[in-house]
Amino acid sequence: MDELRRRIDSALRFTPERMEPIITNVDFRPYFVRYGAFVYKRESWNDEGKKVKTFTYVDLTQGEQRPMFDHEHLAKVLGEQTGETYDPDDLPLIPEKVTNWHGFVFSLKDKSKWMYDGKGLARLIPSLPKNAVISPDGKKAVYEGDGDLYLIKLPSMETTRLTEGGSPDKGYGIRYQGSSGYIADKLAGVKKPTGVRWSPDSKKFFTYLLDFSQVEDYTLIQSVPEGRKAVRPVVHTYKYALPGDEHVARAQFLLYDLEEGKMKEVQAPPTNLSFGAPINDRLSMIEWSDEGNMGMCYVMNRGCTQADIYVIDPKDGSARKLFTEKSDTFLFFDHHRILNAGDNMKSDFAAKTFVISEKRNAMFWLSERDGQFDIFEYNLESGGCRRLTEGDCCVRQLLYLDEEKNILYYSASGREEGVNIYQRYIYQVDLDSLEIKLLSCEKGDHNAFFPKEGVYFVATISAFDNPPAHRIFDITDGSAIGTLCEADVSKIEEMGFTYPIPFCEKGADGETDVYGVMYMPNNFEPNKKYPVTEYYYGGNQTTRAPQTFAETLGNLGFTPCFSAMDFITVVIDGRGTPLRGKAYHDYGYNNMGDCAGLADHAAVIENLCKRYDFIDRDRIGVWGHSGGGFATLHCLVDHPELYKVGVSTGGNHSQEIYSAEWSERYMGRFDRELWEKQNAEYNVDKLEGKLLLIHGELDDNVHPASTMRVVNALVNADKDFDMLIMPNLHHTMRHHDYYRRRVLEYFAKNL
Repeated sequence: MDELRRRIDSALRFTPERMEPIITNVDFRPYFVRYGAFVYKRESWNDEGKKVKTFTYVDLTQGEQRPMFDHEHLAKVLGEQTGETYDPDDLPLIPEKVTNWHGFVFSLKDKSKWMYDGKGLARLIPSLPKNAVISPDGKKAVYEGDGDLYLIKLPSMETTRLTEGGSPDKGYGIRYQGSSGYIADKLAGVKKPTGVRWSPDSKKFFTYLLDFSQVEDYTLIQSVPEGRKAVRPVVHTYKYALPGDEHVARAQFLLYDLEEGKMKEVQAPPTNLSFGAPINDRLSMIEWSDEGNMGMCYVMNRGCTQADIYVIDPKDGSARKLFTEKSDTFLFFDHHRILNAGDNMKSDFAAKTFVISEKRNAMFWLSERDGQFDIFEYNLESGGCRRLTEGDCCVRQLLYLDEEKNILYYSASGREEGVNIYQRYIYQVDLDSLEIKLLSCEKGDHNAFFPKEGVYFVATISAFDNPPAHRIFDITDGSAIGTLCEADVSKIEEMGFTYPIPFCEKGADGETDVYGVMYMPNNFEPNKKYPVTEYYYGGNQTTRAPQTFAETLGNLGFTPCFSAMDFITVVIDGRGTPLRGKAYHDYGYNNMGDCAGLADHAAVIENLCKRYDFIDRDRIGVWGHSGGGFATLHCLVDHPELYKVGVSTGGNHSQEIYSAEWSERYMGRFDRELWEKQNAEYNVDKLEGKLLLIHGELDDNVHPASTMRVVNALVNADKDFDMLIMPNLHHTMRHHDYYRRRVLEYFAKNL
């Protein structure tokens, strides 16, 4: 093994999955299981140095914190009943509730539900189809098969077919085939939850009929099918709408009444999609009130410039329009929800599209119509509206509504002086006086969870350069009640892990503040000159500079590995990205070729080169995936004087052959001349630096044709380049060691 390979193998110690076993308590989520009590997974080290995950019970009414159960015993009895082997130090349980006699109810990934009382284990619900959605009362579930819906009674498993005539491309509760990962999930046997939204009393559910039968086909070729025998390549065909296509996927909302045994149409027009299905595991376009006496939905137009919001009567499915949300450019409220509450470490309340209060006869809505994301309250009868926040910050999440005290709790960024403008802080707004109060003044991003009874909240406080602490706070004044646990990252620090440092530089206009971070080399020497790799994402729907420690570790393309390879890595959020206000974000509209602030990126890097003597301006590289692959090619052809080496992976280089759902939002109505101006493939004759293109052959999100078009252009321009096509890989590649090694190796050899 040569020296470079040894350096790369050493650097790969800093990949997320290799660091995870040697750090504790970075991820955190409380499961509220009864009044004043919750369960969370506490991580610690045993005598052998192995990480142990202990389900820990916190009861504030009794002032106690203790292990929830005997993990060794539960692993043993659970294994006896399921035939599986369970590691007592890493039980894959999802807590549900604690009964009055301290019985612990939990579920497994197969959706089976169990109760453990410390002695015996009882199965409450058998394992279910992977896409089944269980009702709130636990007595029934609905799943989709071949486009139709089926009801399962629990625990008898008696199954009834609820619909007829569905199909895989025009079906009830189905997923759009053009959504990212469809082919990958199909081959892996993964099924997303069926598109149903149960009523609180479990007597009804919302669903939809999704029609993409007229959408045109896309085709992938699997050259090396799984298995040892040499076989013919396999063709995978799926529906995928392109910008400007006549037909796109559309859905009609429906309401099923179990007592009447009848499907009713929600009397709102069909909608275009958000993220592959109108009801999915990240976002729902239709919601119930907590009492279940009303529902709401929004209907999005093509291009995402208008959303009509409807109030639904569950008795008959009738719907009346409450208001219309419009934008001259694009609406972002749905992407904003996912950006701020789209994973399982976020509050369920925060993930709601609508917060409906029957008691107040009102709904709460996030909109940036006045320049920043603010909270608006609508009267459900009159449609009257008032703004609850001050327009001086970006509201990130709605977290809890106290209907007795008329207080709404939320998170926001950019309001406080002297703190990171992207990090979330917790606030309350009095719905009578509109007085706003900050809760918790501790510096850092606050990811908060509120139980239904209020009284307290739990929050993770972290920063890109500060490991998280998980604390309990008094809901009235934000004072800390206590600390549950803190992250232990000493082992990766001993390995040489270094924290990024923040910066603020002026953008290309010489006026706008642009923020980012630098990951420094692990063995940094201030008198040495270092090459720079910029980790770039050119999409308009998100930011990339880390704000929490978890983001520093895990979601930025194995960036810590570059520090171990003696690179400085820069991450920048230029104009065209969210969370800085509508004007900052709109900079990217009809301007996708600027890759969410390419001119700002170049200006910032030039400023950093002038500011820091240890940056070698002659050795600047850039790399990114998906929208970052798109941006990387633009960097090399638009700024060849700055960027010398680039690795472009999974790049959606040609917006004309990318998703209509995504591209038309940020580029408006399809205009071939305008859209072609956004694509670097038409300017590759300007390429001067070294370029490596990588694409997964089974990428069903960004089709490999997007990279092959660039290859064709490079060949026609007589330009040298390098390329790697990875068989059987889909859009997500960052977990693959060969891919990571080739990226690191390319910069090490050429920068």
